Amino acid sequence: MPNIGFQNLPLNIYIVVFGTAIFVFILSLLFCCYLIRLRHQAHKELYAYKQVILKEKVKELNLHEICAVCLEEFKPKDELGICPCKHAFHRK
Repeated sequence: MPNIGFQNLPLNIYIVVFGTAIFVFILSLLFCCYLIRLRHQAHKELYAYKQVILKEKVKELNLHEICAVCLEEFKPKDELGICPCKHAFHRK
């Protein structure tokens, strides 16, 4: 069996190695983008406010009955935001 040097390798071997390297690079790039997106989404959900629209007076929904910011009572069809600590406030 003849000894094949680095310079004597067929071009197909170079193409396969280069193609595999490009594939692994793109795959790792996509994985990093996916992880960044997950972190961003988790951070966004952590600090996001929930939106509630009261259509009628509902006593089961304990919204502390007054706005935590302006201290006014909530009225039907008020657009509200809910803090992570469960306090409600007027959105507008």
